[in-house]
Amino acid sequence: MEHDEDRLSNLPKIILHNILSKLPNKDAARTIVLSKSWLDSCYTFPILYFSDGMFIGTFPQPMEGFLRKRKNFIDYVKRTLLRFYDNGLVIKQFKLSVNNFELHYMSKDVDHWLKLASECGVELLELCLPDGPDQDEEGRGQCYALPKGVIEVKSLTELVLMGGIRVDTAFMNHSIKFFSLRVLSLWAVLSRDEHAIEHLISCCPLIEHITLKCCSVLIPNVATSYLLESDTSGVMKSLSMHGLLKLKTVDVQGIQEVYIDAPCLEKFCYCPGDFEAPFKIDFDRCQNLKYLDLLSLKSSIITDKWFLELFSKFPFLESLKLNNCRMFERINISSVQLKVLELSNCSNLKEVNIDAPNLLYYGGGSSEPIISFLRSSRQLEVDLQIPIDYLDLCNLRESLQNIKPQNVLSSLSLFIFQPTEVSMN
Repeated sequence: MEHDEDRLSNLPKIILHNILSKLPNKDAARTIVLSKSWLDSCYTFPILYFSDGMFIGTFPQPMEGFLRKRKNFIDYVKRTLLRFYDNGLVIKQFKLSVNNFELHYMSKDVDHWLKLASECGVELLELCLPDGPDQDEEGRGQCYALPKGVIEVKSLTELVLMGGIRVDTAFMNHSIKFFSLRVLSLWAVLSRDEHAIEHLISCCPLIEHITLKCCSVLIPNVATSYLLESDTSGVMKSLSMHGLLKLKTVDVQGIQEVYIDAPCLEKFCYCPGDFEAPFKIDFDRCQNLKYLDLLSLKSSIITDKWFLELFSKFPFLESLKLNNCRMFERINISSVQLKVLELSNCSNLKEVNIDAPNLLYYGGGSSEPIISFLRSSRQLEVDLQIPIDYLDLCNLRESLQNIKPQNVLSSLSLFIFQPTEVSMN
């Protein structure tokens, strides 16, 4: 047994690092007791993840203990990064999550940490910080201004920002670009300029994947100039992406108007958010689109004409998913290329006629339209989630008869949930 353990410990460090990368953080940390090789591998493991949740403990707790834990967390992160920096070690991934300690006490420390990680050749940078203004219970919050030096990191290929992180207006006039960035994810990020994020994206000539969820624009309060106490935030209303020749996937939520001109785009996911005004999306020039997911399109109705134009504009479209959209009562869908179709929670829809000979999967839920497959694959799988009250279970046959032709239904699975006390009464 000892011989086997020695053989494992004697593996090259790059293999030990690969093993550590597949283990949960706690299990990876425990390997330091196995041997000196594992100890050295942990100390040089280039994937770093720091979370204040591992230090904070439970609430309530004395303020003295809270402050001590915050200092211990700051010292631990700084000590670890300095070890890599002083020894000339590479940091491939740097992930930081701060949700319990006050950010304004740590902003300079975070600046320093990002600088150290950047100088160690970081490839993936992920920051998860507390929400910004108008996102906490009192309608106020904290912002962390992303250092301008981050965009000068030539090794950076993936940037993930979540929470009250401000993309400053300094980015608007900066000439240096993200020449290596391929993945950009912004969740609840803020900016003082409506076009700051748009400009940031335009500085990424090699970008392949973009995710924008619920980003906001800061609105200064004229009564005072203190950012942490006065700024509120409004929704980001428009976004334009063009000139991105490598762009493959876009996932956007909470932006009213979206324009995309990307010839290599393959996947587009869009949810306008809670807007009373009509949304507007224009991605007609993305003719290589294969996957389209649309959620909560309620301000305009989807008709036969919409489907006809969709499949003519995007001849390679293989997957179409519509969830919580406002539909015409009767629609016809015809496509030779289509393989996946989902129509879930689509209001008004009563009849669907599908002519898709290569369709492999059809899914729907919370509605009972008449579904007709004019042409279908022998491998077609139909997955319907139809809520039926236990008193109306006898009507299940009628619901299944809405699927035509009948022989397309080769199997049936029923999930019967225990009724709640209210429904039993």
